[in-house]
Amino acid sequence: MRFLFLLSVLLVGCKTTQQSVAEISEVSPGTIYFQGETSKQNVEKFEQLLVSSDQQINTLVINSQGGDVMAGLHLGGLVHEYQLDVVVHELCASSCANYVLTASPHVLVEEQAVIGWHGGSLQLLYVPMEQPPEVASYIAKWQAAERQFFDIINVEQAVTIIGMMPGITEKRDSAIYSYDAQTLRRLGLHIEFAGAQTGMSASGEKLAQVFELEESVLNHFLMLNDIVSAELIN
Repeated sequence: MRFLFLLSVLLVGCKTTQQSVAEISEVSPGTIYFQGETSKQNVEKFEQLLVSSDQQINTLVINSQGGDVMAGLHLGGLVHEYQLDVVVHELCASSCANYVLTASPHVLVEEQAVIGWHGGSLQLLYVPMEQPPEVASYIAKWQAAERQFFDIINVEQAVTIIGMMPGITEKRDSAIYSYDAQTLRRLGLHIEFAGAQTGMSASGEKLAQVFELEESVLNHFLMLNDIVSAELIN
């Protein structure tokens, strides 16, 4: 039972609240709307629409709090393979941010929409937890898949966990964290904000803390992560 609990924490590592029933449909020629968790079932439905549409799909409009990390990696792989533009409607967090925002050649965050991260496969380097053999095996698989994913899309993998690193985690006042537009560009993302960047929902709830990092500070975190994560490669 404890193994199942630990594994579930990792599988849906970043889910914060219960999301409404999924809605995945082709809403206009060339555009698919994806609302819901990044579950295996939802991603399979998205892929089916993507490959079977009579129109060439070029845009994904998404509203997702995240979910299953392996399904999220597959969704991000599809975004990268088909070079889909992404529009964030309301929220893209955790696995959605980790693997969808990072994989797109162009992301538009709608006014008052929120993006944010909550960890990744490297998080246990900074927040250790008990790892029974089955959990350790799953983590190793996740780490290998995530490292390969970020190598392919040419984005800094550290985007997922900078907010959990010493020197910044102590300053957090929200479970979800994000970065200013310039930092996002330096990390390799291609994100445009339709309005002012925010961590607040349209209803006034604080969903994410946005960190503004000077280039020297960001370079420090990237160098630290390279050192700490080297043991996974060697």
